[in-house]
Amino acid sequence: MKPLRSLTQLTLLVVFLVLTTTSARALYVGEAVLAPDEAVGGASLLRALDEVLIRLTGRVDESPVAMLGLTPADARALTQSQQRVRVERLDSGGARVEELRLRAEFYPPAVDELLARQQLPRLGQQRPAILLWVALDDEQGPRLADASMLEPEIAEQGRRFGLDVVLPLGDAMDMALVQLADIRGGFIDIAEAGADRYGAGVVAMADLRKGEDGWDGRWLWRIDGRDLGLQVQGDSALNLIEPGLRAMLASLAERYATLSLSGDPSRRRVQVAGIVDAVQYAEVLRLFDQLGPVASYRVLAASGREISFEVELASDGLEDAIALSRVLVIEHRAADGTLHLRLGR
Repeated sequence: MKPLRSLTQLTLLVVFLVLTTTSARALYVGEAVLAPDEAVGGASLLRALDEVLIRLTGRVDESPVAMLGLTPADARALTQSQQRVRVERLDSGGARVEELRLRAEFYPPAVDELLARQQLPRLGQQRPAILLWVALDDEQGPRLADASMLEPEIAEQGRRFGLDVVLPLGDAMDMALVQLADIRGGFIDIAEAGADRYGAGVVAMADLRKGEDGWDGRWLWRIDGRDLGLQVQGDSALNLIEPGLRAMLASLAERYATLSLSGDPSRRRVQVAGIVDAVQYAEVLRLFDQLGPVASYRVLAASGREISFEVELASDGLEDAIALSRVLVIEHRAADGTLHLRLGR
């Protein structure tokens, strides 16, 4: 057996192109709202960095910047680029407003190294998409929430917390599976049947109701077979979105965040089956480049449709990260520790 030489040139080209995607970089881009007369400075840069660190660690109840005692000089040392931008969003009443923000991109290896030095678990790029069903009950009566009303706020909070939130289309196929009463009753089992249609790994439901004294919301979601929930109150339906997604980020980090390994590098052999062409080979390499626990890897051998890799691990959680990717499927773990995988499609 010998490494795949015939695929090298095409593979390198494909990998170079796909590695320029922005999904990984977006996790390290933070935004801070600026007052009309506020100049960009250390304070706003720290607020942008705080957004990134919350997104990566899932520590939603405290400021990671304050906890770590970071200074404006620390934030500047981590900064790769910054700019002032104007962003349109909805206020609590649903009116469109324009905000002036600092948008700062921080250098991923330096941020990761900071978290590793502090021994803070980090939630990597591999995060399950969240299929969110929303029921609304106000003066118009109970109904499925209008996506045009909630989608901008869901998109904004999803950006803040690094969550891929998908709203169902609400077409006949969806309605054949999930009814309004299912959402208001919190029957997640019923909604899980449609998760594959949207490529979602987490199913969530939000039941938002207007009362005499404001709005009440009940959030329910399931992560890796564990059911979780949250009761929230607010002045508007839009106010109930942020606490729900914030809580989901915290629970995802609790389940999937990984801690950097210390001491001698940990290595593991991984064998991938079902690779039939250069495109699939490039897809596997791209995944290994994106997996948070993987520090480096090399091809050991290839035979038929199987390729063996040696993977050096930077953190724990390799199998969780692979499962979340939805690219590879874990077939079994051999007695010698080799992880046997196959392409998921």
